[in-house]
Amino acid sequence: MVVGPDDPLAGGIVDVLEARGLKVFGPRKNAAILEGSKAFSKDLMKKYNIPTAGYETFDSPEAALQYLETAPVPIVLKADGLALGKGVLICNTREEAREGVKTLMLDKQFGAAGDRIVAEEFMTGREVSVLSFVDGDTIRIMTSAQDHKRARDGDEGLNTGGMGTFSPSPFYTEEVDAFCRRHIYQATVDA
Repeated sequence: MVVGPDDPLAGGIVDVLEARGLKVFGPRKNAAILEGSKAFSKDLMKKYNIPTAGYETFDSPEAALQYLETAPVPIVLKADGLALGKGVLICNTREEAREGVKTLMLDKQFGAAGDRIVAEEFMTGREVSVLSFVDGDTIRIMTSAQDHKRARDGDEGLNTGGMGTFSPSPFYTEEVDAFCRRHIYQATVDA
């Protein structure tokens, strides 16, 4: 059995099915948390020196708003939990950031996923995704892919959470691959 959707994986469906004697392909709950909680993932990366953008985590809108008064902009706000790929707001101004906190934490546009948020350093450049199969020790890396992330011409809109990808990405060079294998993939499995 192959389980693909994020919600049941983060909820521990693989653990339940394995306990019933079924062979299942998918991460157990303790591994699916890497996708299920951005705050957990960022904390793990920080603890184990895995390269990541600078960030702060907030459980209350008041604390987030206070931080945003002096935080550098643009800034990225992310719902901590699963939001179908859409819980990321790129805020170019302080006003947009304040509105983003309202959208995520007060208006609950993404439900409970926005109970906690991550305010992350805005970085520019190409984003490339590389998925892999991991059994706890061994890593088998798939080919690279690049998302069409933001709606509207000139990437002026919100993240879409699913406009498609192209693969392989020309930006995932041998040099980038070597860096990722050494500092990201193996370090994450070890962590």
